Amino acid sequence: MKYCVIDHRLVSHLSACLLVVLTACSSGVAETNGTPENPTCELAVGVADLPAQLFEASGIARDPRRADLFWVHNDSGNDPILYAVDTTGALAGQALITGATSRDVEDIAVARCAEGWCLFYADMGDNLAVRDQIYVHRLPLPAVPTDAAVPSEPVSPLMSYTMVFPGGARDAESLFVDSERGELGVVTKGRNGQVELYVADLQTLESVDGPVALERIGRLDVPLGDNVSAQYVTSADLSPDGTRLAVRSYTQLFMFDWAGSAAFDTLVAPASASLVPALEPQGEGAAFTNDGTRLYLASEGQGSRSPRLSRIDCLP
Repeated sequence: MKYCVIDHRLVSHLSACLLVVLTACSSGVAETNGTPENPTCELAVGVADLPAQLFEASGIARDPRRADLFWVHNDSGNDPILYAVDTTGALAGQALITGATSRDVEDIAVARCAEGWCLFYADMGDNLAVRDQIYVHRLPLPAVPTDAAVPSEPVSPLMSYTMVFPGGARDAESLFVDSERGELGVVTKGRNGQVELYVADLQTLESVDGPVALERIGRLDVPLGDNVSAQYVTSADLSPDGTRLAVRSYTQLFMFDWAGSAAFDTLVAPASASLVPALEPQGEGAAFTNDGTRLYLASEGQGSRSPRLSRIDCLP
């Protein structure tokens, strides 16, 4: 069964949403002259509750060394710890982060680096748009956990990037890294009425001692609609082959073709899939699997509802 595009105005009426999902599905694929341009996705499904330590789960990133392993972190007000979870949602290990800022860490990404593989840890949340600068810390991958009860050795930044938005502060919770093309990307949340894409050159970030100005590429065709908060963008991830950019909101997944910012057309509408069927309390994270055919989704808990791990299959 292929995914549906669900109108965001139905989110508050969950039963109606599920009825539409089950009875009115279509491919949902963006088309140009009748030809599908983007991958298709199946319905999002819940997997399991995440460990209680991840009640404010925010970012999730795959571990390229093990197909069933992901690293997840909490957002502001929590200790800077990376939690390893497997694809059943079970806690597999953890590693403390030392020497990195953690004012409001909102996303994490994995990408190739000089050391082999690195995690990019984004301290950039800014609900009130008051931060003068944001930070992304390039961390080594923690040791692959062998015992959930035994923490891995702490990890510290190999490099820390300081960045500023041109034209003033922006609230952003979505990070991706394109190591093949040497770019770091940031997608804003949409609080100012539009979702924007910014990039910075990785070589410049590695060589400049001081703030680097992000380059605004343009406004993404992500509909905010009347219920803006339901479509706030909370995470992004680049497929392992570097050809698809996944951007998620609280209720939808958007899939863009990607060939680097120089070739990116912000006017092209992405394919989209509803994440409502996953029944996330507050969806925050998204990460491709190592083979690029599935995304795992991390959700904060809310009230009496536990944090949640979900998934959605998206074929290339």
